[in-house]
Amino acid sequence: MRLLVVEDEVRLAAALKRGLQAEGFTVDVAHDGVEGLHRAREGAREGGYAAIVLDVMLPGLSGYRVCERLRAEGNWVP
Repeated sequence: MRLLVVEDEVRLAAALKRGLQAEGFTVDVAHDGVEGLHRAREGAREGGYAAIVLDVMLPGLSGYRVCERLRAEGNWVP
């Protein structure tokens, strides 16, 4: 299963990635809302993510805005 983690705190993102990989997930990481939105869109074209772990307070675009834009595009990934 492929997951996307969008978290601006680099150490927290790395810890989440390590823990999820240890459980057998493939994990991509983005460190701001703009990059997270881009990766989510690209991921949808490549077969999609099983889930996105999305921080709320992100630089660029907030997690709320990222989610809002994905939903408006018909992307309903959890």
